[in-house]
Order: sequence, then structure tokens, then C-alpha cells
Amino acid sequence: MRWKGPVLFLVFIFISACHPRISPDLDSPAGNAERLLSKLYARNSALETFKGIGQIRIWNATGSQSARIAWIGELDGRLRVEILGPTGRPLMKMAYDGKFFYFGSTEGRGIKKNKIRNPNLGHFLDVPVTIRELTFFLTGRFPVYEYRTVELVEADPSTAAHLVLRRFWTGVVEKIGLTPGHAAVQWVRVYDRHGLSYRAGLFDYRQHGDFFIPEKITITNGGAAGFEIRIDRYWPNIDVSEDQFVVSPA
Repeated sequence: MRWKGPVLFLVFIFISACHPRISPDLDSPAGNAERLLSKLYARNSALETFKGIGQIRIWNATGSQSARIAWIGELDGRLRVEILGPTGRPLMKMAYDGKFFYFGSTEGRGIKKNKIRNPNLGHFLDVPVTIRELTFFLTGRFPVYEYRTVELVEADPSTAAHLVLRRFWTGVVEKIGLTPGHAAVQWVRVYDRHGLSYRAGLFDYRQHGDFFIPEKITITNGGAAGFEIRIDRYWPNIDVSEDQFVVSPA
């Protein structure tokens, strides 16, 4: 399996989000299930900017590849990611400033830039998660999609309790698995009109300042493809500047 740098850029030109819109207005919950959803969604809500360094592993039906990774982001959907080589120098740089997507690699010439709204990683990683969705998971949170009803399903002891979000016409749009005692989220499943779109797992929460962040984030398409981020170091609510979300020539 090879890093698909040029392919990634072409994909971002044409692919944008196809999930229902993220609907974060949960200020007036009705019923126990929605109150629980609101409480969980508010967790880490004061965490607005972040940076980290760790490991990424990407796999699909043809194989897998691992590398060091560094990132900086903001919950509004801006994100910069660098894939690092053995010496710590970037092999690949990707950034999204809320309006333009930038890409550069040691194998390419120059910096590619394209205007796009909320890029989707589907054809690069075979997992249709968007940049904004990824920023939620990197802050120990989860996206909440537009829904009409929410139900708390208390399963048997061998299965995690979970919240089910439904829309009137399309049915289930999201399922949110809960830790024992309903204190945190341990997995999220997102659905589109074809069925399961992707599944995210949030593991081994650790405290960083005032926030609890998963040490491992795994996102898969429900099949043979996915990626895993292991967090080694994490800094919450750091100062960011607009130019950090722009990739410029070295």
C-alpha cells in the first residue's frame, strides 16, 4: 500500500460531505435520552483548538502502512496534518482553512490548492469521514447529525447501551455507544441512505488539562478499510493563526 498523494488532491477537488448536516443545537433537550445526548455532546465543549503528535496506521484490502503524524486544528473544521518521515521531516502536508484545501509532498512539485467545502476523506482512505467530523473525534467529542427523535437502547450486559438518532424519512442516521454508567462515548456509527457509512471507536481516555481525550481513535468503513490514530502527546486550547492552516512552499 502506497501513500496516494496526487490521488488525494484530485479526490478533494470532487468530494464533499454527503451526510446530514451536523446539528449542535441541544440547549433545550426533551426527555431523558435527549438530555443524555446533550450532556455527552457538551463534554469538552470548552476545547476549541488543539495540536498533537502520534502514530497513524492506514489499511485496506491491499495492505497497511504506518507513519508518524502531527496535527493542529480548530473545532470549526480547520485542520493541518503532516505525515512525518523517519527523521521527523514532513513527507506530506495537508491543510484545510475552512475554504481552501492545500496539499504538498516531497514527491510532488509545488503546492496544490483547491476551493472546497468540508472535504471528505472517502477516496483517499476509503472511509467517508469529513475533515470537520475528524476534528470532533480529535477533541474527544462526536458529531451529532440532524435528527427528529433520539432513543436510549439499554441492551443486555454483554452489549453497550447506545443512543439511536432517527430522521422521519431516512430512518437511523447515527448510533452512539456509551461506556458503563453512560459517562462517555466509546463508539459512533454514522449512516447514509445506503446503510453504514463509517464507524469510529474512541478508546483509553486520558486527561489533558481539563479535558479527557481518547488515546486511540479508530475509524473504519465497516469493511476492509480504515485508519487508526494513536496519540502520544496532546496540547489543548493552544494559540493558532490563520497561516498555520495554509501550506506554503518550503
